[in-house]
Amino acid sequence: MKFIVPALAIFASLAVAKNCQEGLNYCSFTLMGKGDYHQQILKALDEAGIDPATVNYDYFLYHCDGGSNGAIHMTQKCPKGCSDGGDNHSDSCL
Repeated sequence: MKFIVPALAIFASLAVAKNCQEGLNYCSFTLMGKGDYHQQILKALDEAGIDPATVNYDYFLYHCDGGSNGAIHMTQKCPKGCSDGGDNHSDSCL
């Protein structure tokens, strides 16, 4: 039993998703790499007046508003796709 509690604590800490970094722009694939942003991406597109069922999420940039939940909003359409800017840098349109 003494082994189970520390093991559970380790696994629980590994399951916690990282939030986006406030003030940076992200491609959808970068956000998904940080955690489960799928529902937030759908909501961000919907709030921008875009039907998420009709577009490829990777053709948009999402701005991180920060906060404890890693809130995002769609900020720019990327007709040629999106490029990962790397750690501590904004992603950008191609």
